[in-house]
Amino acid sequence: MANPSTSARSGRRATAADGGPALPAWAGEVGWGSDVVLSTRARLARNLAGLPFPGHAGEDDLKTVAKQVLPVARHREKDYAPLRAVEIGKLGDGEKTALVDSHLISVQHAAAGPERWALVDDRHTVSVMVNEEDHLRLQAILPGFQLDAARKIADRLDDLFASHLTYAAHPKYGYLTASLSNCGTGMRLSVMAHLPGLTLSGRAEEALAAARTLGAAVRGPYGEHSAAAGDVYQISNAVSIGKSERSLSASLNAVVTYLLTEEQDARELLWRGRRSEIESLVSDAQGRLKEAERLSADEAMAILSSLRLGEHLGLGTGMTSRTFNGLLASLRIGTHLVAARNAQSIFYEETRRPALIRNKLREQRTLDL
Repeated sequence: MANPSTSARSGRRATAADGGPALPAWAGEVGWGSDVVLSTRARLARNLAGLPFPGHAGEDDLKTVAKQVLPVARHREKDYAPLRAVEIGKLGDGEKTALVDSHLISVQHAAAGPERWALVDDRHTVSVMVNEEDHLRLQAILPGFQLDAARKIADRLDDLFASHLTYAAHPKYGYLTASLSNCGTGMRLSVMAHLPGLTLSGRAEEALAAARTLGAAVRGPYGEHSAAAGDVYQISNAVSIGKSERSLSASLNAVVTYLLTEEQDARELLWRGRRSEIESLVSDAQGRLKEAERLSADEAMAILSSLRLGEHLGLGTGMTSRTFNGLLASLRIGTHLVAARNAQSIFYEETRRPALIRNKLREQRTLDL
């Protein structure tokens, strides 16, 4: 990780294999806990010295930031190929939603004004938001529960940019950020967790309250100000100031391990004591999917959640972790957030969702259509 007390350091210049899947790499099913944890993200907030933060910057200031940052993206690194620069303001609603659903940019970044950029690698493992709340939001996102691996990739990405840029930092307070909660290391670690067992057993509120007591922030899948959908939650460290990266990682690891264990226990108890209810829930979801001509974001998420729970309880729905993640990244679930005022875009996405889900399950011969 870059040292906040120094302005620059040497970055690595290793090459990475070109190409990658159409869907983001985190849509794969990898590692321990993948029945509950969909993905892991490590994000670093950074600002350039001598320039106002984006919330107080004029267009010329934002242009200066982009002019300094974009050339750095052309370098090759061990974990990723050169990053592709995308100007957010020139994208259509569908393209913005695709980036939001892949968790490469935030909803806020998609809605921002001029001189907002995203730097993305081919595998969608790393991305950089330029001129969001901070000048730089560097992130790595991996499938499953991989806190340390995601953190190390984000650190190497940080090293690259720190070797070419001068960060705003304070000897006592660490990296300076737009939000006080991000000062210090500037690191936000998070996982996306699927918790239908806790929801159905009535234990979700208690478990999530315990997670908050342990220092975690609990949000919907699209981060701040988003509501939980399809029993999917984003769990992250609440603050970074005054804590080291390792302590942040250890704390969140403990919280996620607790939630994972609670969810697995809840699923087992539901299967033992309420099996017929679970089978009915899954059957109902399959029935709604077969008949649906259109599905709102919430309706689609509810169906996906039920089918994924059924798959992990042995009902053979075909909604594996990989399939579920891939659909989350391709169904344009975020359209209602990115294009809230575009009724035509919302209607189009609602009418295409049922067929996309049905076709995916038909490929796996798990839906009789």
